[in-house]
Amino acid sequence: MLALTIQQTLRSFCGPLARGLASAATSQPSAQKLERTRAPKTLTTYKKPFTPRKQYLFNEYDTQLANSPAVIVLQHYNLSGAELQELRRSLKQTAQNAHLMVVRAKMMRAVLRDTRYANLSSVFTGPSAVVYWDSTADGLAAMKLAIAAVQKQKKLIVMGAKFGDLLLNQKMMHGFVNLPSIDQLRAQVLGVVQAPAQQLTAVLARTPQRLVG
Repeated sequence: MLALTIQQTLRSFCGPLARGLASAATSQPSAQKLERTRAPKTLTTYKKPFTPRKQYLFNEYDTQLANSPAVIVLQHYNLSGAELQELRRSLKQTAQNAHLMVVRAKMMRAVLRDTRYANLSSVFTGPSAVVYWDSTADGLAAMKLAIAAVQKQKKLIVMGAKFGDLLLNQKMMHGFVNLPSIDQLRAQVLGVVQAPAQQLTAVLARTPQRLVG
C-alpha cells in the first residue's frame, strides 16, 4: 500500500518532467523547423519582402528553437564584448557545449508566433539572449550547469526556458532546476520502501531476546 501511494505521488509530481526528459532525449540534431498553425509572413506591413538579413535571422532562430533539447531565455544589460566572450567560453566548457546567442526580441517573438511555444514570446523583452545546445545527452543536467554559469554574471537575468515540450517561467525555473535527478528519486523511493521492512526485521530480531530475558 505504501509503495503504491509513493508511485502515485511520483507519477503526479514527475509526469511533466518525465515527458520533458523523453522529448528532450528524442530531439534530433537535424535541421528541423518549428511547426506552425499557419505559414509565417513573407512581406512587411508595407507589402515589401523582408531583407536578406531579417530572413537569415528568422531562419536561424527558428532552427535553434526547433532543434535544441533546451533553450534558456536571458536578459542582458551592458555586457561588454569581453564579458560575452568569457560567458560563451564558460558555457561551452562547463555546460555540455552550450551556446550563447544574442537575439533581437522582436524577431524572436515573430518566430514564436503561431507555434506551440507562442507563450514564451512574453519573456523576450528588452536586450535578450538565449542559451541553446546542438545536442546533449542530459538536457536537465545541462540546464542546471548553464544556469549556474549564468548566475555568476550579475548583468544577466534568467527569464524563462523551454525544456522538451515544457515551457517554464521564472518561478517554475527555480523549482525545476532544483529537482533531484531520476536516479536520485529512485534511490529515495527505494529507501522509503525498504525502511519499514528493515524496521520490522530489527523488531523480530530483538523479540527472541526479550522472551528469553
